[in-house]
Amino acid sequence: MIGLPKSVNIGDTVTFTITGDLTIRDVTNAVTFTVEATAVSPTQLTGTATAAVSRGDYGLQIPSVPNVANVEEEVELIIEFVANAS
Repeated sequence: MIGLPKSVNIGDTVTFTITGDLTIRDVTNAVTFTVEATAVSPTQLTGTATAAVSRGDYGLQIPSVPNVANVEEEVELIIEFVANAS
């Protein structure tokens, strides 16, 4: 993780990046997500993590179907999360 502070106050929102392996259809690549997280309570964080990936990097082909709008090569992944300490 890059940019994650050592501590935050309740109600504060922080932005940082996290890199990990993403596997789609048996293909694994390193992906960096930009995370925006808010400390909701002493034991809970909520937030969103986003990353852009290329279909071709995972061997996914854009289907050619008549009367379908253009499909981009790059796809944005958005993960909404709630993290609770146990």
